[in-house]
Amino acid sequence: MAQPDSDFKNRYVFITAYYALSLQEYHMDLHAHSSAEIMYVTGGSCLVSGSDFSAALSANEFIFLPSGVLHRLTVTPEHPCTILNLEFRIQSEKTFLPLHELLTNCPALLPWPTRCSCAAAQEQRALGYAMKDLISQLQRKEDSPYLLRLLFYRVMLELLYCMTHDRKMAGTLYIQKACSYIEQNLSQELSIPAIASYTGVNKSYLQLLFSRLLGCSIGNYITQKRLELATFLLTNSSLSVTDIAFSSGYNSRQHFTHAFEKAFHLSPSAYRRLHCRSLLPDTEESQCLFNENGEELRRSMY
Repeated sequence: MAQPDSDFKNRYVFITAYYALSLQEYHMDLHAHSSAEIMYVTGGSCLVSGSDFSAALSANEFIFLPSGVLHRLTVTPEHPCTILNLEFRIQSEKTFLPLHELLTNCPALLPWPTRCSCAAAQEQRALGYAMKDLISQLQRKEDSPYLLRLLFYRVMLELLYCMTHDRKMAGTLYIQKACSYIEQNLSQELSIPAIASYTGVNKSYLQLLFSRLLGCSIGNYITQKRLELATFLLTNSSLSVTDIAFSSGYNSRQHFTHAFEKAFHLSPSAYRRLHCRSLLPDTEESQCLFNENGEELRRSMY
């Protein structure tokens, strides 16, 4: 099991701020602070934005902001908002939340807090309840550090679960969107930057998703789908090989033939002869009819 770095042994978490508020209208100035922050929307909607990001949040959605990130909160009168907020920082002064203990007991959190990034996601389990319980306990101002420690741990675990699960779901949705775009445009020129732009992510991340979730590159997936279309047309249409090549997105018959032979070890024409299904049914120059009793009748068409 991975262990936290020795740098964390004398570091502690200090809760710097918290609130649970219903806001009718609010316009925060752009700012940054030394604390990490979780904003969780329990009702209504708001906008959290910065110099290089913008996240519209609705009920049961949240955003995690690492320390030092420029951001502002905007709530308009048309869409009042209820928010749970928790802010905390890492420091050398001792508190009831030793960072080393947190990371030792929750090894999945090890990338945090030094390599985390801004992330907005949807509730996946019980982050809202975990934050509400922690904030309620903080409001009581009781001397119960052990309970507060457990409640803070719970918030961190729920945060990790939400962010991890949301990335997987989002990755699947990005893949579905990209695949749909590819399959609808097989006869056109397809470029990875154009697919990524349509999908809404950068091309490097999309390539990574294809590799992780589909086990192939975007280019290989395009080739696979074009050849699937080509084999269907070869066996179920009377189109020429050249027409099939262009219909499948190849810019020449030679390019198509090369790709086809590499995949199937047969030329397109040979594949057609081997797998072709006749489109010419033969009812011996007659029409087949049935009377009211289901008896078959035949009528000459000539």
